Amino acid sequence: MGEIRLLPPALISRIAAGECIERPASVVKELVENALDAGARRVDIAILDGGRGLIQVTDDGAGMDAADLELAVTQHATSKIRTDEDLFNIHTLGFRGEALASIAAVARLKLISRRRDSDVGHELQVEAGQLRGPRPCSAPPGTTVEVRDLFYPVPARRKFLRTNQTEMGHITEQLARIALAQPEIAFTLKHQDRVTHRLTATTDRRQRIADFYGPELAAVLLPIRREGGGVLVEGLVAPPAESRGSTKWEYVFVNGRFVRDRFVSHAIKEAYRSLIDPSRSPVAFLFITIDPGHVDVNVHPTKVEVRWQDSNYVHGQVLAALRDKFLSSNLDHPLRTPREDEDYRDRVKAAMVDFFRRGPAAEAPRHAGTPSEPEAQARAPHVAPAPTVGWAPPTTPATAGSAPPTDSSGASPPVRTPPTEVARLRPSERLTPEPGEFAAEAPPTRALQIHNTYLVVETDDGLMLVDQHALHERILYEELRQLIAERNLESQRLLLPQLVRVPPDRLEALETHAAALARLGIELSPAGPQSVALQSFPTLLLERVDHERFVRDLLDLLAEQGARPNPDTLLHEVLDMMACKAAVKAGDPLTAAEIDALLQRRAVAERSSHCPHGRPTTLRLSLRDLERQFHRR
Repeated sequence: MGEIRLLPPALISRIAAGECIERPASVVKELVENALDAGARRVDIAILDGGRGLIQVTDDGAGMDAADLELAVTQHATSKIRTDEDLFNIHTLGFRGEALASIAAVARLKLISRRRDSDVGHELQVEAGQLRGPRPCSAPPGTTVEVRDLFYPVPARRKFLRTNQTEMGHITEQLARIALAQPEIAFTLKHQDRVTHRLTATTDRRQRIADFYGPELAAVLLPIRREGGGVLVEGLVAPPAESRGSTKWEYVFVNGRFVRDRFVSHAIKEAYRSLIDPSRSPVAFLFITIDPGHVDVNVHPTKVEVRWQDSNYVHGQVLAALRDKFLSSNLDHPLRTPREDEDYRDRVKAAMVDFFRRGPAAEAPRHAGTPSEPEAQARAPHVAPAPTVGWAPPTTPATAGSAPPTDSSGASPPVRTPPTEVARLRPSERLTPEPGEFAAEAPPTRALQIHNTYLVVETDDGLMLVDQHALHERILYEELRQLIAERNLESQRLLLPQLVRVPPDRLEALETHAAALARLGIELSPAGPQSVALQSFPTLLLERVDHERFVRDLLDLLAEQGARPNPDTLLHEVLDMMACKAAVKAGDPLTAAEIDALLQRRAVAERSSHCPHGRPTTLRLSLRDLERQFHRR
């Protein structure tokens, strides 16, 4: 007798169940999706013991009659598809006819259902593959499914379940994935007879997001929408300041179905490139609507993977939708202030009482309210030296040493509003503009430099803190990117080639990336087994960087990219390195004119809220926050 034999039907069912029933959350997903396919407008979910004891899903959908109940628990029986063509034009969340049969194979199952046009309902029970019923019963229109003792016939699966709290976390996540895509449906989730979520029907996706993740996150989300080529991309995305440490905050829905897709994920990552730290992940809720015939959802039993007919076009639509929104939005980071609670106010009050109780340290007269140096050190030994102030009213040859011009009445002329478009400075130029370059376009910026690192700028609604290096790096990066899109970077040929020692394995990058080096205005040639000759160098970097160190760093970067690098990634990395090395550094003092030029260039630079590494360039503190800190309100 041969070794191959047919498996028993019960074992076949349990093997099939293992494909789509992983844990209690999988049961909730399948049952809720069935309810939505039945046209339910309200779905109630009750859980006991994290799903081990009971999973009950009640809906007000179309319901089933006695004949449908028997077929519903049979493998591969469904009302949702009829022909082969239907598999490539799926409009429902479920379509395989596997869910109820798989659940019945690993749990005690009871179904109670009544059609809307019927006066009586029917009940069916399944246990250990044995059907009891259907028999008439009293029931409201719709369907109730009870799943008890999940995995009782397969104890090995049951023992791998986690704590009730952990399993409820997975169930809540599954409900979120469904409810976010179906805000017009009301949901209730109970655990141990306690309501954990009560979601009312709404047309506002932002409200549904607030129900799960809080109103604070929902309030800052940016709406996006782009339509073309039969693909509609819409949704809500968070500004870079709200990035997270996990990719779980990326929610993508295709025709109302939660999916994980590498093409869409890559588009989201590309849109946030250089806006957030590479170790962080964006928060995004994207809803893609596409002709079902152009996407295949029949890829995996869990139905969370898809295949696109034209994946590149979908990728481009998502990327364009996000980039358009970021370019038209203010992405500056808000400055976080302490919570305004009773404990905080009590601490501030105690500190003020202590300050006034101690009184002034001396009665010696002081000019402009400034304590003497020994006195200041005695009272605040922890205070850093006074910062360098880089702001002063700029002067021009026309105004130096003279009073402000006045009209015939003796009044000063009104300050003109700066134009919306400010002329760009070339990256190869210093920050300092030519005398009078901006004088005819905008008034002096009310800003100062502190610690030779940060700029404090007055705004209409508060103040702005700027990291001078991060901002200048972003400005140079965007200008370099624009220049290199049009032509090769301007370079300067060295009078004598400069020899740079490099590891032997770095010489291969000269040939592999010769075209990229030419675009960057860098001319390198082998000059021995462990050295290269630098013959031309970008004008932008000529006087600002150590040529030898830059060449070594550049070759290291090119070597890491491999023989077939992603062109976009390579260009981003190299331009980022060039911008970083050419930008003003923390600790560089700036003149008033340089500060003014830097801030004006900020107004016209794309993505000026973040440096290419994803760090914020700007923090904002509103006047309201200032008044709150000084207890003015």
